[in-house]
Amino acid sequence: MNEKNTKHILSIMVDNEPGVLARVVGLFSGRGYNIESLSVSEVDSHKFLSRVTIVTSGTKLIVDQIKAQLGKLIPVHNLVDISELDSFIGKELILVKLNVKNKKKPDLKEKLKKFGAVILLESNHEFIVQYAGTPEEITKLVKLLKNTKIIEQTRSGLVSMATGTDYIKK
Repeated sequence: MNEKNTKHILSIMVDNEPGVLARVVGLFSGRGYNIESLSVSEVDSHKFLSRVTIVTSGTKLIVDQIKAQLGKLIPVHNLVDISELDSFIGKELILVKLNVKNKKKPDLKEKLKKFGAVILLESNHEFIVQYAGTPEEITKLVKLLKNTKIIEQTRSGLVSMATGTDYIKK
């Protein structure tokens, strides 16, 4: 029986020190596993801890192997497969630079406002727009902008948090 690949969101609490991210990412690349999204930030400056959020896909066996190998790394304090929990929230940030014509600005502003996007910079011929949402919502925003010249865009990668506290190891 062929097991299907499923998407997994791994939330990993690690020491915030040089080389830790390289070790975590090296584990993936060294074994041929793909990272679809990666986000890292310090979350506790007193304890020198950072949260690494990795989105990857694989069969249950492959993802279980990834989790087991990550758990063996010394700087890893906690690993939660958020996608296996009952409820979680996942968001991504996108910044988009648009080439806009003066006559189309009012219509575009209205569309962006209705969508919930924020114009961070407006000049004669460009907007820089910010939007935070699920990956699916961000895809919808990009489709909404299909008739507007996108000069450049960047996405943050998924950040996620489980609801409740039952999953936290005390």
